[in-house]
Amino acid sequence: MGKDYYKILGVEKGAGDADLKKAYRKLAMKWHPDKHSEPSAKKKAEDMFKDIAEAYDVLSDKEKRQIYDQFGEEGLKGAGGGGGGGAHYHGIDPNEIFSRFFSSDRGGPGGFSMFFGGDDDMGGMGGMPGGFFMGGGMPGGMGGMGAGRSSRMGSAPAGASSQMPARPKPFEMDLNCTLEELYTGKTKKLKITRQRYAGSSPTKDEKTLEVEVKAGWKEGTKITFGKEGDMASPHAEPSDIIFKIKEKPHSRFVRDGNHLIAKVPVPLQKALTGFAVPIKTLDGRDLQIKISEVATPKLRKIVPGEGMPISKTPGEKGDLIIEFDVIFPKSLTPEQKELVKQAVPM
Repeated sequence: MGKDYYKILGVEKGAGDADLKKAYRKLAMKWHPDKHSEPSAKKKAEDMFKDIAEAYDVLSDKEKRQIYDQFGEEGLKGAGGGGGGGAHYHGIDPNEIFSRFFSSDRGGPGGFSMFFGGDDDMGGMGGMPGGFFMGGGMPGGMGGMGAGRSSRMGSAPAGASSQMPARPKPFEMDLNCTLEELYTGKTKKLKITRQRYAGSSPTKDEKTLEVEVKAGWKEGTKITFGKEGDMASPHAEPSDIIFKIKEKPHSRFVRDGNHLIAKVPVPLQKALTGFAVPIKTLDGRDLQIKISEVATPKLRKIVPGEGMPISKTPGEKGDLIIEFDVIFPKSLTPEQKELVKQAVPM
């Protein structure tokens, strides 16, 4: 199932809205990164804060929760290798969830500003510096609210107009691809669900994005869809969505940059006398690679031009590198040992 969202929030599977809010409120305050200054503790807090936000975002949404209960985390991410299917966009920025939660929980922007502007209500958070939400200011230009209460809120000078909303952080998610898809190229269709606004009311909007995976792309390659993500408020700019290529493990090949490595088991007899290696390529061709030299465990047979396509130089490919796993017999009879001594020079 992947991540256990119920376990992360510490709630039962039948938990209602009130239970989820109570759990999120407590854990979000405990694990907010601004409460932790020591580097290792801060890194752990950031990971926990993100998981808590993700768990609350899924379990508090009826549709996402239903998908999660039936298919688990992978059902939400649409991690299958096929070109169709759905990748459900569910990982909103944890700071956006935090700000939105406490804004509504405290009765709107005024209550939210008071919650973070005061010195006694912080629950040990010590007053967070202004602008930790979405990289600066609050969604919807709230960065200047709370003037006169605390300089730590980044209050605006008297008479100044409200600040423009900060550009939201992009949402990034993995796009799982098989080695075959990265060899030949593939169009992958991804169904996302994002938050938009009809006037002042938030709505769920679905859209299908098409990602043209190019032959030769490597793990970590990023594809950006500008302004296709969530809106944090009615007047906020939608966030970007970034898909990052993630290569699935392959049963026969290991990728090394533009090269492909195949490790082939070979019995000792063949390793000593020569043989042909059958190779099924990623585009379905059958190769027979003749090995005439002694195949030692250190031998690497290089087949030029049978590796991965090089995306920056169309028409060119890396190499196929064959490594050998020589299989020795478990035992030999005295007669066999004598024959080996006669046949194999010292």
